[in-house]
Amino acid sequence: MTFTTRERAQGWLAGELKLIEFGEWTPPAERRRQTEVLATTFDEFAREWIENRLVKGRPLKDRTREHYLDIHERWFKPLHERTLTSITHTDIERWYRTLPDAPTMRSHAYSLLKSIFRTAVARRLVKESPVAVEGATARARPKDIALLTVAQVQALADAMPPRHRLLVLLAAWCGLRFGELTALRRRDIDLIEGTITVEQAAVTVGGQRIITTPKSAAGRRTIYLPTHLTEDARHHLAAFTATDAEALVFPGNDDQPLTPGQVYGHAPRFDKKTRKQTHPGNGFYKARHQIERPDFRFHDLRHFAATMAAISGATTKELMEFAGHNDIHVAMRYQEAVNDRKKDLAKRMAALARMPAVAEQGAAPDATQ
Repeated sequence: MTFTTRERAQGWLAGELKLIEFGEWTPPAERRRQTEVLATTFDEFAREWIENRLVKGRPLKDRTREHYLDIHERWFKPLHERTLTSITHTDIERWYRTLPDAPTMRSHAYSLLKSIFRTAVARRLVKESPVAVEGATARARPKDIALLTVAQVQALADAMPPRHRLLVLLAAWCGLRFGELTALRRRDIDLIEGTITVEQAAVTVGGQRIITTPKSAAGRRTIYLPTHLTEDARHHLAAFTATDAEALVFPGNDDQPLTPGQVYGHAPRFDKKTRKQTHPGNGFYKARHQIERPDFRFHDLRHFAATMAAISGATTKELMEFAGHNDIHVAMRYQEAVNDRKKDLAKRMAALARMPAVAEQGAAPDATQ
């Protein structure tokens, strides 16, 4: 460190001696760093965190990075201009209370904010994390989903455009995610062994549909194709899939991966006054309207698949492998739902047994007669 005049040097030295005298001296480099830290805004730190974040030694996937940036832009805006060190627990509680009533996104935003401040603590930029809102990490109970019947699933598939019929059937009976289905290639379906290999997933990044690896190791899996779908799969591959091993099973426009919009199509239109249908719509919108389930989402087919697997006796581990989950709680929810249905059935049977008309009928005839 050099000074232009003796007076400035003596002034600096006097200041250092005062710090020593009061027991507050720290190396000048550390003080400069602290000054920079005090001036760092949350916006600056969060963007740097997202850009350089590593998960198991690897950078974030493009889709994940885009998702985090979207949360940062839309949900963290009140914190952007605040310096990192000025944000308090009260600030975070106030921020959390003002979030929209969207449980999934609230959970994602809170978890991301908690991770960002965990890194800030690890780097000694803040003494402790202000992200500690009581109850914020509690699992929100998912909305009950009114599943389709087996007949409704078949009717839904039959109402789809022929090239997308198998898409519905595989989602319903194999539990594949939309991104996994639309990334399938001809080589992934083995009709001789009766298997589907899931190794990739299609995602939207920057408005473009791209194919990447699944977001977790659990997503990589081999699923056995239910035998009642073998001929459907064989027909689809012959009619709608190119012969090349790398050809997409469900090609979209220009042989790119299908987008949700291409599958959903256009919703039916109705006259505002008479409520009569003026246009039937097309795609998934039209199909779900035809089975009188306009509330049903494509992703709900995956819930149907997991529930059918649970009803068939799949263990928790088998359910996790089947659906590509790495969260045991998700798999257990399907088993709990099935158990609730069994309990309800037992109650209804007990109520039936107590009915006078049934009691008067006496014992059932011997089945051997």
